[in-house]
Amino acid sequence: MNELFPGLAQEIVSGVALGCIYALIALGFTLIFKATEVVNFAQGELMMVGAYVNFFFITIFLDSLGFGNWPSFILALIASIGFSVLFGVFLDFAINKPLKDEPVFSMIMATISVAIILRAVVALIAGPITLVPPSPFGNSVIRLGSVAISTLDLFIILSAVILVSIFYIIFNKTRWGLAMQATAEDPMAAGLMGIPVKKVYRNVWIFATIVATIGGVLLAPRTLLDTNMGFLGLKAFPAAVLGGFGSIPGAIVGGVILGVVETISMGTLSFHFHWIKEINDVIVWIVLILVLMIRPVGILGKEEVERV
Repeated sequence: MNELFPGLAQEIVSGVALGCIYALIALGFTLIFKATEVVNFAQGELMMVGAYVNFFFITIFLDSLGFGNWPSFILALIASIGFSVLFGVFLDFAINKPLKDEPVFSMIMATISVAIILRAVVALIAGPITLVPPSPFGNSVIRLGSVAISTLDLFIILSAVILVSIFYIIFNKTRWGLAMQATAEDPMAAGLMGIPVKKVYRNVWIFATIVATIGGVLLAPRTLLDTNMGFLGLKAFPAAVLGGFGSIPGAIVGGVILGVVETISMGTLSFHFHWIKEINDVIVWIVLILVLMIRPVGILGKEEVERV
């Protein structure tokens, strides 16, 4: 029993960090959905592309130009965010503008197609080799009793909380956030009221791409870098639904819950109950179904009331 609690505490901390990555991807789902009511199934691949672009810039700054570890990380992050802004503009031009008046199903299929294309293009350019991005923190850890917490994990948790808080304030306390909500509710009415609907759509795609890039930058040193990173989007999607699809705080709540559940199931539960190993890949979906059976709109989701 004395050995069980330190192990659980270690897994919970690791699960919270993993859940914060899920939360950042889920936040990207939420941003697009709140403005367009479309689910962007390419969000995981946007994270993967951002991680590869960041690795490319780190290689330039660290190896070619001889900058230190931290300067290279900061410069590469800034350059990657700049790339994500341009990429977000391109996605708005390539996906949203041609399909914004088409059925939602067409937009969803377009995002799935983009996900497949991005995975193939990155595999073609980068090859099948798994890369090892350097962590700006190295292997440093902080010890709290018998629990060792990676400095990288603490940085991931802090970054996720800050980002979610910033976007929550933007969408609920600023004119731009109100404009985005009005656009999602009725684009035609929003346009008639003077809201620049096209600009709102473009900015949403930009912000979703930036969030995905930051998630990829944080995740890559933790799990290594390969073209299959994008599949994490399939795990982040139930996190968004669990927290309440369209709820920004719900993204981090759902992400953390699923991250902790997944980590504990792969660790302590799998050790004591060997059959758990067989359902590790679907454990998050089982948790999602159980929660939705009790609360169909998710933990922090709001029920929509239709007036007749």
